[in-house]
Amino acid sequence: MKIVINSHIKSNIALEHLLSSLRENDINSFPIIIVIGGYYHLDNYEIIEEDNITYIHANHNSIDYTGLITLLELYNDLNEYYLYLHDTCRIGKDFYNKIKSIDLTDISSIKINKKFSMNIGIYSQAIINQFKDFLLSCKNTDENKCMQFKMIPEDHIFNNDINNKVLDDYDDWNYTGPIDYYNTGTMRIVEYYPNLDLYKIKANWGNGLWTLNN
Repeated sequence: MKIVINSHIKSNIALEHLLSSLRENDINSFPIIIVIGGYYHLDNYEIIEEDNITYIHANHNSIDYTGLITLLELYNDLNEYYLYLHDTCRIGKDFYNKIKSIDLTDISSIKINKKFSMNIGIYSQAIINQFKDFLLSCKNTDENKCMQFKMIPEDHIFNNDINNKVLDDYDDWNYTGPIDYYNTGTMRIVEYYPNLDLYKIKANWGNGLWTLNN
């Protein structure tokens, strides 16, 4: 399994915060792919390898789906699985142990919460390929239209995968805040998912605010 982080060219603060938490633990436990959208000037993907991390600069941006579109277009190992995260996350000390304990036998996808998973969770390459038409319909290469893509429903693949599972059958909402978590002027709540020892620092928590600037 690989860890995939969905990010954006304007999200340096959030991404570095997540990477710091990964480095504080065993960052070499799993290969890491960081997909950074918003490089509209590129003709194609730009790939940079640094130690255990593959940075992919994408010439498109489709909010939550940028990384999944990239996995569709660049990868095709049908035996591969990905833990898909947003850059606005951080991990706890048990994160890697919890990932290692997940049984992927006959799994197509796993979400982290019954009610809402924010597209965060585990995807097989097979299920990504199965939703090719949907993902390509989400692909945005026009910077001026980027925020229109926030209207695409979250968890579309999870909710339409008839074999989807919920990690540890988790069904709760544990959060603190709101606070200006990144000191950028954006108020966020911090959700905690004990089944992954994962924190999600969320701006769109019911206040109507979406931002790419972290």
